[in-house]
Amino acid sequence: MHRLVPPLLFVVVLTACPGPGPGEGPLDAAVALSDAGVDAGSSGPDASTVAPDAGIDAGVDAGPMLPRVSWRACPLKTSGLGGPAAECAVLLTPLRASEPGGDVIEYFVKRYRPPGGRGLRAVWMLQGGPGASGLVFETLAEQMGTRFPDVDYYFPDHRGTGRSTRLGCPAQEAESSEGGIYITAAEWPACRASVQSGMGPALSAFTTTNAANDVGLAIAATRQPYQGVFVFGISYGTYLAMRYLQLFPTQADGVVLDSIAGPGSSLYRQDEDANEAARDYFAACARDSVCGAKLGVDPWAKAQSLFARLKTGHCAAIALPDAPTHVVFRRAFGSLLMDPALRGYVAPIVHRADRCSADDVAALTVLMGQLTQQPLSPPDEHRLWGWVLSQNILHSEMGESPRPTAAQLAAIREAAVASRDVTEGFEMNLDWPVYAADPFVGRWPDTATPVLMLQGGLDPATLLRKARAAQAHFQRSHQTWVEVPTATHTVIASSPYVNAVGERRSCGTAMLMAFVENPTATVDTSCVAAVQGIDWTLPNTNYNLALFGRRDAWE
Repeated sequence: MHRLVPPLLFVVVLTACPGPGPGEGPLDAAVALSDAGVDAGSSGPDASTVAPDAGIDAGVDAGPMLPRVSWRACPLKTSGLGGPAAECAVLLTPLRASEPGGDVIEYFVKRYRPPGGRGLRAVWMLQGGPGASGLVFETLAEQMGTRFPDVDYYFPDHRGTGRSTRLGCPAQEAESSEGGIYITAAEWPACRASVQSGMGPALSAFTTTNAANDVGLAIAATRQPYQGVFVFGISYGTYLAMRYLQLFPTQADGVVLDSIAGPGSSLYRQDEDANEAARDYFAACARDSVCGAKLGVDPWAKAQSLFARLKTGHCAAIALPDAPTHVVFRRAFGSLLMDPALRGYVAPIVHRADRCSADDVAALTVLMGQLTQQPLSPPDEHRLWGWVLSQNILHSEMGESPRPTAAQLAAIREAAVASRDVTEGFEMNLDWPVYAADPFVGRWPDTATPVLMLQGGLDPATLLRKARAAQAHFQRSHQTWVEVPTATHTVIASSPYVNAVGERRSCGTAMLMAFVENPTATVDTSCVAAVQGIDWTLPNTNYNLALFGRRDAWE
Protein backbone atom coordinates (compact mmCIF):
# COMPACT_ATOMS: atom_id res chain seq x y z
CA MET A 1 0.00 0.00 0.00
CA HIS A 2 1.30 3.43 -0.89
CA ARG A 3 1.24 6.16 1.71
CA LEU A 4 1.39 9.89 1.21
CA VAL A 5 4.62 11.68 1.99
CA PRO A 6 4.16 12.39 5.73
CA PRO A 7 3.70 16.06 6.55
CA LEU A 8 6.78 17.56 8.18
CA LEU A 9 5.51 18.98 11.41
CA PHE A 10 6.55 22.54 12.17
CA VAL A 11 9.52 24.67 11.18
CA VAL A 12 12.17 22.04 11.61
CA VAL A 13 15.64 22.64 10.31
CA LEU A 14 16.08 18.93 9.84
CA THR A 15 14.46 19.17 6.43
CA ALA A 16 16.88 21.88 5.38
CA CYS A 17 19.95 19.74 5.82
CA PRO A 18 20.94 18.22 2.49
CA GLY A 19 21.34 14.50 2.17
CA PRO A 20 24.72 13.05 1.27
CA GLY A 21 25.79 12.88 -2.30
CA PRO A 22 28.27 10.36 -3.67
CA GLY A 23 31.32 10.33 -1.45
CA GLU A 24 30.00 13.17 0.71
CA GLY A 25 29.14 13.47 4.37
CA PRO A 26 25.68 14.77 5.29
CA LEU A 27 26.65 18.43 5.22
CA ASP A 28 29.86 18.42 3.20
CA ALA A 29 28.39 19.80 0.00
CA ALA A 30 26.17 22.61 1.19
CA VAL A 31 27.65 23.43 4.57
CA ALA A 32 31.32 23.18 3.76
CA LEU A 33 32.96 25.15 6.48
CA SER A 34 34.14 28.64 5.85
CA ASP A 35 37.66 29.92 5.51
CA ALA A 36 37.33 32.45 8.33
CA GLY A 37 39.88 32.14 11.13
CA VAL A 38 39.69 32.18 14.90
CA ASP A 39 42.24 34.10 16.93
CA ALA A 40 44.74 32.19 19.00
CA GLY A 41 45.03 32.69 22.73
CA SER A 42 45.79 30.94 25.96
CA SER A 43 43.69 28.07 27.21
CA GLY A 44 41.99 28.12 30.58
CA PRO A 45 41.02 25.55 33.18
CA ASP A 46 38.59 22.72 32.46
CA ALA A 47 36.38 22.78 35.50
CA SER A 48 33.47 20.40 35.81
CA THR A 49 31.71 22.87 38.05
CA VAL A 50 32.13 26.59 37.48
CA ALA A 51 31.28 29.54 39.66
CA PRO A 52 30.40 31.91 36.81
CA ASP A 53 30.43 35.67 36.83
CA ALA A 54 27.30 36.04 34.70
CA GLY A 55 23.68 35.72 35.66
CA ILE A 56 20.35 37.01 34.47
CA ASP A 57 20.59 40.63 33.48
CA ALA A 58 16.97 41.66 33.32
CA GLY A 59 13.39 40.53 33.26
CA VAL A 60 13.58 37.45 35.47
CA ASP A 61 15.03 37.11 38.94
CA ALA A 62 16.67 33.71 39.13
CA GLY A 63 18.29 34.33 42.51
CA PRO A 64 21.93 33.69 43.36
CA MET A 65 21.93 29.94 42.80
CA LEU A 66 22.97 28.55 39.45
CA PRO A 67 22.57 24.93 38.40
CA ARG A 68 25.47 22.64 39.21
CA VAL A 69 27.18 21.17 36.16
CA SER A 70 28.85 17.78 36.23
CA TRP A 71 30.13 16.65 32.85
CA ARG A 72 30.42 12.99 31.91
CA ALA A 73 31.92 11.42 28.83
CA CYS A 74 29.42 10.54 26.10
CA PRO A 75 29.55 9.95 22.34
CA LEU A 76 29.10 12.99 20.14
CA LYS A 77 26.66 11.05 17.96
CA THR A 78 23.49 10.06 19.79
CA SER A 79 23.37 6.92 17.66
CA GLY A 80 26.75 5.94 19.10
CA LEU A 81 27.93 5.02 15.61
CA GLY A 82 31.36 6.49 14.98
CA GLY A 83 32.49 9.99 15.64
CA PRO A 84 34.54 11.52 18.45
CA ALA A 85 33.79 11.79 22.13
CA ALA A 86 31.82 14.60 23.71
CA GLU A 87 30.56 15.50 27.18
CA CYS A 88 27.03 15.46 28.50
CA ALA A 89 25.43 17.04 31.56
CA VAL A 90 21.96 17.23 33.03
CA LEU A 91 21.31 20.53 34.80
CA LEU A 92 18.41 21.14 37.16
CA THR A 93 16.78 24.39 36.11
CA PRO A 94 13.66 26.05 37.53
CA LEU A 95 10.36 24.83 36.18
CA ARG A 96 9.34 28.49 36.10
CA ALA A 97 11.82 31.31 35.72
CA SER A 98 9.74 33.41 38.12
CA GLU A 99 10.09 30.74 40.86
CA PRO A 100 13.82 30.06 41.15
CA GLY A 101 13.40 28.18 44.42
CA GLY A 102 10.50 26.05 43.23
CA ASP A 103 10.21 22.84 41.24
CA VAL A 104 12.89 21.97 38.69
CA ILE A 105 13.20 20.20 35.38
CA GLU A 106 16.09 18.24 33.89
CA TYR A 107 17.91 20.22 31.18
CA PHE A 108 20.19 18.14 28.95
CA VAL A 109 23.25 19.76 27.38
CA LYS A 110 25.89 18.20 25.14
CA ARG A 111 29.29 19.85 24.69
CA TYR A 112 31.78 19.12 21.95
CA ARG A 113 35.35 20.35 22.43
CA PRO A 114 37.36 19.57 19.27
CA PRO A 115 40.62 17.69 19.87
CA GLY A 116 43.49 20.10 20.49
CA GLY A 117 41.13 23.05 20.84
CA ARG A 118 41.59 25.71 23.48
CA GLY A 119 37.98 26.67 24.09
CA LEU A 120 38.52 30.39 23.53
CA ARG A 121 34.88 30.84 22.62
CA ALA A 122 31.64 29.01 23.29
CA VAL A 123 28.81 28.79 20.75
CA TRP A 124 25.37 27.73 21.99
CA MET A 125 23.35 26.24 19.14
CA LEU A 126 19.55 26.43 19.35
CA GLN A 127 17.51 24.23 17.04
CA GLY A 128 14.15 24.85 15.39
CA GLY A 129 10.67 23.49 15.77
CA PRO A 130 9.35 24.20 18.28
CA GLY A 131 9.94 20.59 19.21
CA ALA A 132 13.42 19.73 17.96
CA SER A 133 16.22 18.51 20.18
CA GLY A 134 19.84 19.50 19.68
CA LEU A 135 20.67 16.30 17.81
CA VAL A 136 21.09 17.84 14.33
CA PHE A 137 24.01 19.91 15.57
CA GLU A 138 26.11 16.85 16.37
CA THR A 139 27.34 16.41 12.81
CA LEU A 140 27.55 20.15 12.20
CA ALA A 141 29.66 20.72 15.33
CA GLU A 142 32.06 17.96 14.32
CA GLN A 143 32.51 19.44 10.85
CA MET A 144 32.89 23.00 12.11
CA GLY A 145 35.35 21.80 14.73
CA THR A 146 37.74 20.58 12.05
CA ARG A 147 38.28 24.18 10.94
CA PHE A 148 37.51 25.97 14.19
CA PRO A 149 38.92 23.79 16.97
CA ASP A 150 39.25 26.62 19.50
CA VAL A 151 35.47 26.87 19.86
CA ASP A 152 33.43 24.84 22.37
CA TYR A 153 30.10 23.82 20.82
CA TYR A 154 27.07 23.45 23.09
CA PHE A 155 23.73 22.07 21.94
CA PRO A 156 20.97 21.62 24.51
CA ASP A 157 17.70 19.78 24.19
CA HIS A 158 14.89 22.34 24.53
CA ARG A 159 12.76 21.65 27.60
CA GLY A 160 10.01 19.19 26.73
CA THR A 161 12.09 17.49 24.01
CA GLY A 162 14.74 14.80 23.80
CA ARG A 163 16.39 14.29 27.16
CA SER A 164 15.15 17.50 28.83
CA THR A 165 12.05 16.43 30.79
CA ARG A 166 10.39 15.44 27.56
CA LEU A 167 6.64 15.82 27.31
CA GLY A 168 5.25 12.65 25.85
CA CYS A 169 2.42 10.12 25.66
CA PRO A 170 3.93 6.67 26.22
CA ALA A 171 0.86 4.77 25.00
CA GLN A 172 0.29 6.84 21.85
CA GLU A 173 4.03 7.03 21.00
CA ALA A 174 4.70 3.34 21.52
CA GLU A 175 6.15 1.47 18.54
CA SER A 176 3.08 -0.78 18.61
CA SER A 177 0.58 2.11 18.53
CA GLU A 178 -1.40 3.15 15.46
CA GLY A 179 1.22 5.62 14.22
CA GLY A 180 4.26 4.14 15.93
CA ILE A 181 6.29 6.97 17.47
CA TYR A 182 4.11 9.47 15.60
CA ILE A 183 0.82 10.55 17.16
CA THR A 184 -2.11 10.20 14.76
CA ALA A 185 -5.18 12.39 14.66
CA ALA A 186 -7.18 9.60 16.30
CA GLU A 187 -4.59 9.29 19.09
CA TRP A 188 -4.27 12.97 19.97
CA PRO A 189 -7.36 13.27 22.24
CA ALA A 190 -6.13 10.47 24.50
CA CYS A 191 -2.58 11.80 24.37
CA ARG A 192 -3.66 15.28 25.33
CA ALA A 193 -5.78 13.97 28.19
CA SER A 194 -2.84 11.90 29.40
CA VAL A 195 -0.49 14.89 29.38
CA GLN A 196 -2.97 17.15 31.14
CA SER A 197 -3.59 14.54 33.79
CA GLY A 198 0.06 13.72 34.31
CA MET A 199 1.49 17.23 34.17
CA GLY A 200 -1.33 19.28 35.63
CA PRO A 201 -0.43 22.97 36.05
CA ALA A 202 3.22 22.22 35.16
CA LEU A 203 2.25 21.97 31.48
CA SER A 204 1.85 25.74 31.38
CA ALA A 205 5.54 26.13 32.33
CA PHE A 206 6.77 24.66 29.05
CA THR A 207 7.00 28.05 27.37
CA THR A 208 9.57 29.84 25.24
CA THR A 209 10.32 32.25 28.09
CA ASN A 210 11.12 29.47 30.54
CA ALA A 211 13.15 27.71 27.84
CA ALA A 212 15.12 30.93 27.29
CA ASN A 213 15.78 31.08 31.03
CA ASP A 214 17.22 27.55 30.79
CA VAL A 215 19.66 28.77 28.14
CA GLY A 216 20.77 31.77 30.15
CA LEU A 217 21.28 29.82 33.36
CA ALA A 218 23.18 27.09 31.54
CA ILE A 219 25.48 29.64 29.94
CA ALA A 220 26.09 31.30 33.29
CA ALA A 221 26.85 27.96 34.92
CA THR A 222 29.30 26.76 32.25
CA ARG A 223 31.03 29.91 31.05
CA GLN A 224 34.76 30.08 31.61
CA PRO A 225 36.07 33.51 32.64
CA TYR A 226 38.29 33.79 29.55
CA GLN A 227 35.56 32.76 27.07
CA GLY A 228 33.49 34.80 24.69
CA VAL A 229 29.98 33.36 24.46
CA PHE A 230 27.73 33.37 21.42
CA VAL A 231 24.18 32.15 20.85
CA PHE A 232 23.28 30.80 17.40
CA GLY A 233 19.65 30.11 16.57
CA ILE A 234 18.05 28.58 13.49
CA SER A 235 14.35 28.97 12.62
CA TYR A 236 12.35 28.65 15.88
CA GLY A 237 15.80 28.76 17.46
CA THR A 238 15.92 32.44 16.39
CA TYR A 239 12.59 33.04 18.16
CA LEU A 240 14.07 31.41 21.27
CA ALA A 241 17.32 33.37 20.93
CA MET A 242 15.40 36.63 20.79
CA ARG A 243 13.47 35.66 23.92
CA TYR A 244 16.83 34.90 25.53
CA LEU A 245 17.93 38.44 24.61
CA GLN A 246 14.86 39.81 26.37
CA LEU A 247 15.83 38.01 29.57
CA PHE A 248 19.61 38.34 29.22
CA PRO A 249 20.24 41.42 27.09
CA THR A 250 23.97 41.70 27.95
CA GLN A 251 25.10 38.16 28.80
CA ALA A 252 26.26 37.03 25.35
CA ASP A 253 29.05 38.60 23.33
CA GLY A 254 26.99 38.15 20.19
CA VAL A 255 23.88 36.46 18.79
CA VAL A 256 23.43 35.00 15.30
CA LEU A 257 19.93 34.55 13.86
CA ASP A 258 19.66 32.28 10.81
CA SER A 259 16.25 32.01 9.08
CA ILE A 260 14.33 34.36 11.29
CA ALA A 261 11.00 33.67 12.98
CA GLY A 262 10.26 36.96 14.66
CA PRO A 263 7.81 37.86 17.43
CA GLY A 264 4.27 37.59 16.10
CA SER A 265 5.09 34.69 13.78
CA SER A 266 2.06 32.51 13.09
CA LEU A 267 2.77 28.89 12.35
CA TYR A 268 -0.81 28.56 11.12
CA ARG A 269 0.49 30.32 7.99
CA GLN A 270 3.27 27.82 7.28
CA ASP A 271 1.57 26.22 4.28
CA GLU A 272 0.49 29.57 2.88
CA ASP A 273 4.07 30.84 3.24
CA ALA A 274 5.50 27.80 1.49
CA ASN A 275 3.25 28.43 -1.48
CA GLU A 276 4.36 32.07 -1.64
CA ALA A 277 7.99 30.92 -1.64
CA ALA A 278 7.13 28.52 -4.48
CA ARG A 279 5.89 31.46 -6.53
CA ASP A 280 9.25 33.20 -5.94
CA TYR A 281 11.05 29.98 -6.93
CA PHE A 282 9.20 29.81 -10.25
CA ALA A 283 9.89 33.51 -10.84
CA ALA A 284 13.59 32.70 -10.49
CA CYS A 285 13.08 29.83 -12.93
CA ALA A 286 11.64 32.26 -15.47
CA ARG A 287 14.81 34.36 -15.25
CA ASP A 288 17.08 31.35 -15.87
CA SER A 289 17.90 30.44 -19.46
CA VAL A 290 17.59 26.69 -18.89
CA CYS A 291 14.55 26.58 -16.64
CA GLY A 292 12.75 29.36 -18.48
CA ALA A 293 13.24 27.59 -21.80
CA LYS A 294 11.58 24.47 -20.39
CA LEU A 295 8.68 26.05 -18.49
CA GLY A 296 8.03 29.11 -20.63
CA VAL A 297 7.59 32.78 -19.82
CA ASP A 298 5.33 32.14 -16.81
CA PRO A 299 6.42 28.97 -14.98
CA TRP A 300 4.19 29.79 -11.99
CA ALA A 301 1.10 29.83 -14.20
CA LYS A 302 2.21 26.53 -15.73
CA ALA A 303 2.57 24.95 -12.28
CA GLN A 304 -0.85 26.20 -11.21
CA SER A 305 -2.41 24.94 -14.43
CA LEU A 306 -0.76 21.55 -13.96
CA PHE A 307 -2.23 21.16 -10.48
CA ALA A 308 -5.71 22.06 -11.70
CA ARG A 309 -5.40 19.42 -14.43
CA LEU A 310 -4.01 16.77 -12.04
CA LYS A 311 -7.11 17.20 -9.89
CA THR A 312 -9.27 16.31 -12.91
CA GLY A 313 -7.30 13.24 -13.96
CA HIS A 314 -4.40 14.52 -16.06
CA CYS A 315 -1.50 12.07 -16.40
CA ALA A 316 -3.57 9.33 -14.78
CA ALA A 317 -0.96 6.70 -15.63
CA ILE A 318 1.26 7.83 -12.74
CA ALA A 319 -1.55 8.03 -10.17
CA LEU A 320 -1.55 5.78 -7.13
CA PRO A 321 -4.88 4.49 -5.81
CA ASP A 322 -4.53 5.92 -2.30
CA ALA A 323 -2.27 8.91 -2.92
CA PRO A 324 -3.66 11.70 -5.14
CA THR A 325 -0.90 12.91 -7.44
CA HIS A 326 -1.43 16.61 -6.74
CA VAL A 327 -1.14 15.97 -2.99
CA VAL A 328 2.04 13.90 -3.41
CA PHE A 329 3.55 16.64 -5.58
CA ARG A 330 2.38 19.43 -3.28
CA ARG A 331 4.02 17.88 -0.23
CA ALA A 332 7.11 16.92 -2.18
CA PHE A 333 7.51 20.44 -3.56
CA GLY A 334 7.13 21.94 -0.10
CA SER A 335 9.88 19.69 1.23
CA LEU A 336 12.17 19.96 -1.79
CA LEU A 337 12.12 23.76 -1.61
CA MET A 338 13.68 23.43 1.85
CA ASP A 339 16.59 21.39 0.49
CA PRO A 340 19.33 23.28 -1.37
CA ALA A 341 20.56 20.10 -3.07
CA LEU A 342 17.15 18.96 -4.35
CA ARG A 343 14.95 22.02 -4.88
CA GLY A 344 16.03 22.32 -8.51
CA TYR A 345 14.02 19.17 -9.25
CA VAL A 346 10.66 20.85 -8.65
CA ALA A 347 10.80 22.47 -12.10
CA PRO A 348 11.53 19.31 -14.16
CA ILE A 349 8.79 17.47 -12.27
CA VAL A 350 6.34 20.14 -13.44
CA HIS A 351 7.80 19.95 -16.95
CA ARG A 352 7.48 16.18 -17.18
CA ALA A 353 4.04 15.94 -15.56
CA ASP A 354 2.67 18.70 -17.76
CA ARG A 355 3.91 16.96 -20.93
CA CYS A 356 3.20 13.42 -19.66
CA SER A 357 4.73 11.55 -22.61
CA ALA A 358 5.33 7.80 -22.43
CA ASP A 359 8.92 8.43 -21.29
CA ASP A 360 7.70 10.99 -18.74
CA VAL A 361 5.26 8.46 -17.33
CA ALA A 362 8.06 5.95 -16.89
CA ALA A 363 10.28 8.55 -15.20
CA LEU A 364 7.51 9.91 -12.99
CA THR A 365 6.50 6.40 -11.94
CA VAL A 366 9.99 5.98 -10.51
CA LEU A 367 9.62 9.36 -8.81
CA MET A 368 6.23 8.51 -7.28
CA GLY A 369 7.73 5.39 -5.77
CA GLN A 370 10.53 7.44 -4.24
CA LEU A 371 8.17 10.08 -2.86
CA THR A 372 5.81 7.62 -1.20
CA GLN A 373 8.22 5.08 0.21
CA GLN A 374 8.54 4.96 3.98
CA PRO A 375 11.81 4.72 5.93
CA LEU A 376 12.55 1.39 7.58
CA SER A 377 12.62 3.12 10.95
CA PRO A 378 12.07 6.69 12.16
CA PRO A 379 15.19 8.86 12.37
CA ASP A 380 16.67 9.66 15.77
CA GLU A 381 15.62 13.29 15.33
CA HIS A 382 11.97 12.23 15.30
CA ARG A 383 12.43 9.91 18.27
CA LEU A 384 13.70 12.86 20.29
CA TRP A 385 11.15 15.31 18.92
CA GLY A 386 8.75 16.85 21.44
CA TRP A 387 5.39 16.50 19.71
CA VAL A 388 3.49 17.67 22.79
CA LEU A 389 5.89 20.55 23.40
CA SER A 390 5.32 21.64 19.78
CA GLN A 391 1.58 21.84 20.21
CA ASN A 392 1.88 23.60 23.56
CA ILE A 393 4.04 26.45 22.25
CA LEU A 394 2.61 26.91 18.78
CA HIS A 395 -1.02 27.14 19.91
CA SER A 396 -0.14 29.31 22.91
CA GLU A 397 2.18 31.92 21.41
CA MET A 398 3.00 31.20 17.77
CA GLY A 399 -0.51 31.33 16.35
CA GLU A 400 -3.02 34.09 15.74
CA SER A 401 -6.36 35.31 17.02
CA PRO A 402 -8.91 34.38 15.98
CA ARG A 403 -7.57 30.97 15.12
CA PRO A 404 -8.30 29.67 11.63
CA THR A 405 -10.65 26.74 11.45
CA ALA A 406 -9.61 23.29 10.29
CA ALA A 407 -11.60 23.87 7.11
CA GLN A 408 -9.74 27.12 6.41
CA LEU A 409 -6.36 25.45 6.90
CA ALA A 410 -7.38 22.56 4.64
CA ALA A 411 -8.50 25.03 1.95
CA ILE A 412 -5.11 26.78 2.05
CA ARG A 413 -3.36 23.46 1.52
CA GLU A 414 -5.67 22.34 -1.26
CA ALA A 415 -5.09 25.56 -3.19
CA ALA A 416 -1.30 25.31 -2.89
CA VAL A 417 1.29 24.15 -5.40
CA ALA A 418 3.87 23.66 -2.65
CA SER A 419 3.07 22.93 0.97
CA ARG A 420 4.62 20.68 3.56
CA ASP A 421 1.08 20.33 4.95
CA VAL A 422 2.33 21.14 8.42
CA THR A 423 -1.04 22.58 9.44
CA GLU A 424 -2.58 19.14 9.01
CA GLY A 425 -0.76 18.35 12.26
CA PHE A 426 -2.43 21.30 14.01
CA GLU A 427 -6.08 20.71 13.16
CA MET A 428 -6.92 18.16 15.82
CA ASN A 429 -5.54 20.44 18.56
CA LEU A 430 -6.99 23.83 17.65
CA ASP A 431 -8.68 23.76 21.08
CA TRP A 432 -5.38 23.07 22.89
CA PRO A 433 -5.34 24.38 26.49
CA VAL A 434 -3.04 27.37 25.96
CA TYR A 435 -0.91 29.01 28.61
CA ALA A 436 -1.26 32.71 29.36
CA ALA A 437 1.02 35.03 27.39
CA ASP A 438 3.77 36.54 29.54
CA PRO A 439 4.99 40.14 29.04
CA PHE A 440 7.70 39.03 26.59
CA VAL A 441 5.41 37.41 24.01
CA GLY A 442 5.00 39.39 20.81
CA ARG A 443 7.77 41.87 21.65
CA TRP A 444 11.22 42.38 20.17
CA PRO A 445 14.36 42.49 22.32
CA ASP A 446 15.88 45.86 23.17
CA THR A 447 19.60 45.15 23.39
CA ALA A 448 22.95 46.58 22.37
CA THR A 449 24.42 43.08 21.99
CA PRO A 450 25.98 42.55 18.54
CA VAL A 451 23.58 40.62 16.31
CA LEU A 452 24.18 39.00 12.93
CA MET A 453 21.00 38.25 10.96
CA LEU A 454 21.16 35.79 8.03
CA GLN A 455 18.13 35.33 5.81
CA GLY A 456 17.56 33.43 2.58
CA GLY A 457 15.56 34.92 -0.27
CA LEU A 458 13.93 31.59 -1.22
CA ASP A 459 13.09 30.36 2.28
CA PRO A 460 9.68 28.62 2.37
CA ALA A 461 9.55 28.26 6.17
CA THR A 462 10.57 31.76 7.29
CA LEU A 463 9.68 34.06 4.42
CA LEU A 464 12.07 36.84 3.53
CA ARG A 465 9.16 39.28 3.37
CA LYS A 466 8.26 38.56 6.99
CA ALA A 467 11.80 38.11 8.29
CA ARG A 468 12.75 41.62 7.18
CA ALA A 469 10.96 42.96 10.25
CA ALA A 470 14.06 41.98 12.21
CA GLN A 471 16.16 44.41 10.20
CA ALA A 472 14.02 47.29 11.41
CA HIS A 473 14.26 46.24 15.06
CA PHE A 474 18.01 45.62 15.31
CA GLN A 475 19.46 48.98 14.31
CA ARG A 476 22.24 49.54 16.84
CA SER A 477 25.97 49.35 16.27
CA HIS A 478 27.24 45.92 15.23
CA GLN A 479 23.74 44.65 14.46
CA THR A 480 23.92 43.52 10.84
CA TRP A 481 21.28 42.27 8.41
CA VAL A 482 22.41 40.04 5.51
CA GLU A 483 20.16 38.73 2.74
CA VAL A 484 21.35 35.84 0.62
CA PRO A 485 18.95 35.95 -2.36
CA THR A 486 19.19 32.32 -3.47
CA ALA A 487 19.48 30.68 -0.02
CA THR A 488 16.66 28.58 1.34
CA HIS A 489 15.84 27.71 4.97
CA THR A 490 19.09 27.72 6.98
CA VAL A 491 21.57 30.02 5.27
CA ILE A 492 24.65 28.19 6.52
CA ALA A 493 23.39 25.10 4.68
CA SER A 494 22.39 26.79 1.43
CA SER A 495 24.96 29.44 0.56
CA PRO A 496 27.82 27.63 -1.22
CA TYR A 497 30.55 29.64 -2.88
CA VAL A 498 34.11 29.13 -4.06
CA ASN A 499 36.65 31.14 -2.11
CA ALA A 500 39.78 32.88 -3.38
CA VAL A 501 41.85 29.69 -3.25
CA GLY A 502 39.27 27.57 -5.06
CA GLU A 503 37.71 25.86 -2.04
CA ARG A 504 33.96 25.26 -1.92
CA ARG A 505 32.71 26.79 1.32
CA SER A 506 29.57 28.10 2.95
CA CYS A 507 29.15 31.88 2.83
CA GLY A 508 26.78 31.76 5.80
CA THR A 509 29.28 29.81 7.86
CA ALA A 510 32.08 32.20 6.84
CA MET A 511 30.10 35.17 8.15
CA LEU A 512 29.01 33.28 11.26
CA MET A 513 32.52 32.31 12.30
CA ALA A 514 34.04 35.69 11.42
CA PHE A 515 31.39 37.23 13.68
CA VAL A 516 32.29 34.81 16.46
CA GLU A 517 35.93 35.81 16.01
CA ASN A 518 35.15 39.53 16.31
CA PRO A 519 31.50 40.55 16.81
CA THR A 520 32.25 44.28 16.71
CA ALA A 521 34.08 44.19 13.38
CA THR A 522 32.31 45.13 10.16
CA VAL A 523 30.81 41.95 8.73
CA ASP A 524 32.46 40.98 5.45
CA THR A 525 29.53 40.12 3.19
CA SER A 526 31.53 39.94 -0.03
CA CYS A 527 30.91 36.20 -0.40
CA VAL A 528 27.18 36.82 -0.85
CA ALA A 529 27.75 37.99 -4.42
CA ALA A 530 29.63 34.75 -5.14
CA VAL A 531 26.98 32.37 -3.72
CA GLN A 532 26.04 29.75 -6.28
CA GLY A 533 22.32 29.65 -6.95
CA ILE A 534 20.16 26.85 -8.28
CA ASP A 535 21.81 24.98 -11.14
CA TRP A 536 18.83 24.07 -13.27
CA THR A 537 20.97 21.97 -15.60
CA LEU A 538 20.81 19.40 -12.75
CA PRO A 539 24.11 17.71 -13.63
CA ASN A 540 24.12 15.17 -10.77
CA THR A 541 23.41 11.95 -12.65
CA ASN A 542 23.22 9.94 -9.43
CA TYR A 543 20.33 12.09 -8.19
CA ASN A 544 18.71 11.99 -11.64
CA LEU A 545 18.86 8.21 -11.79
CA ALA A 546 17.54 7.86 -8.24
CA LEU A 547 14.61 10.21 -8.79
CA PHE A 548 13.65 9.46 -12.39
CA GLY A 549 15.59 6.41 -13.50
CA ARG A 550 17.06 8.69 -16.17
CA ARG A 551 20.42 10.37 -16.56
CA ASP A 552 18.72 13.60 -17.63
CA ALA A 553 16.20 15.12 -15.24
CA TRP A 554 14.41 17.07 -17.96
CA GLU A 555 14.21 14.75 -20.95
